[in-house]
Formats: sequence, structure tokens, C-alpha cells
Amino acid sequence: MPLLEVLEKELSRFQLELNSNQLSTMARYCDELVRWNAKMNLTGLAGAELVRRLVVEPVWIATQLRLSGTLLDIGSGNGSPAIPLHVVSDLGKTHLVEARAKRAAFLRHLVSFLKLENVVVHRIRLEEVGAELGRLEWISLQGVAMTDELLEIIKKISHATTRVVWITSDPKTPIPPAERLAVPLTNTEALIFRLDLT
Repeated sequence: MPLLEVLEKELSRFQLELNSNQLSTMARYCDELVRWNAKMNLTGLAGAELVRRLVVEPVWIATQLRLSGTLLDIGSGNGSPAIPLHVVSDLGKTHLVEARAKRAAFLRHLVSFLKLENVVVHRIRLEEVGAELGRLEWISLQGVAMTDELLEIIKKISHATTRVVWITSDPKTPIPPAERLAVPLTNTEALIFRLDLT
């Protein structure tokens, strides 16, 4: 069954509304993710849990943060949270960084299939990302452990105004976040960091 009905139900549970274009794009994203997941391991989630964790939670977070400017998503893999964040936010540009070739190919397919504008997929390791991406207002990551090493890499590509959004259900961090958003109805949190770059 196409996941549009599941998506509409989950959005309603979280008291979220999308316009018709956003809803259609997110439903097509879910269906395509399920289709590709049958061929390659993109996620262990399925059904309502897939829709909730990979689409609805990032959409809820986006409504709270009101993202704009440029977003860099680390380890984009299955497209979440970057694609939901981009679709429902006023972002000028979104960069998806994914080192694994098959997942980068999937992401490029998604960008084309969903007709996403101003979304660029980089098949590259985060350590190799340089200043060519320009000023980043936002950096997002999900399903990635927040380690001291990762923070040092993020600092190298950040500016004083960059905010890092880490979506997690296991919020052990080497530094305290500036803000915590508890996603309703779940144990997921979005931790927002402002890094000390001095």
C-alpha cells in the first residue's frame, strides 16, 4: 500500500500540516525509500515507524527551528533528515554528504525523481569537505554518534553563526547543547549546538 495514508495519519498525530506539493513529495519519498530498501540496506524501519522517524519527526523539528540559508547534512544515507528538512523549510541550498557510493547514487536518484531544487549530493567523506560549500547556517546529522573527533571536524567547516542539529534517541554528547527539543509522542530529541570556534 502506498504510504500516503500512513503519512497523513502520522502528520495528524503530530498536529502538522503540509501543503499539497509537500505532502506529495514526502509520500513519493517514502514509497521510493521502501522500493530501494528492498534492494539495498537503507533502513531497518518499515511502515508507520519509517514514516514517523524519517519524515514526520524531521518535519516537526523543521517547524520548530524555521531553517533558512544553507544546510549541510552529514551521512545523508537514506535521505533523512535532509530531504524532509529541505522540503518544508525556506532553505536556499542543501548539501548532502555521503561517502558510500550506492547510497550517494540513491540520493542523486531521489533529488532527480522528486525534482528537488538547490539540493546537491557530494560523494565524499566529511573530512574532505572544504570551504567550497561556503557559509553554512545549519548542519544536521542523525544516526551518527556525536564524538569529540566528529565535533572537531564539524568545527573546521562551521562559522560562529552555524547551528548543529543532532537528531537522536541516545543523547550522550561530549559538550552540552545550547537547546533541546523533545519531539512529542516519541523518545527522539533534537539537540542544537552552537560551537565555540575560538
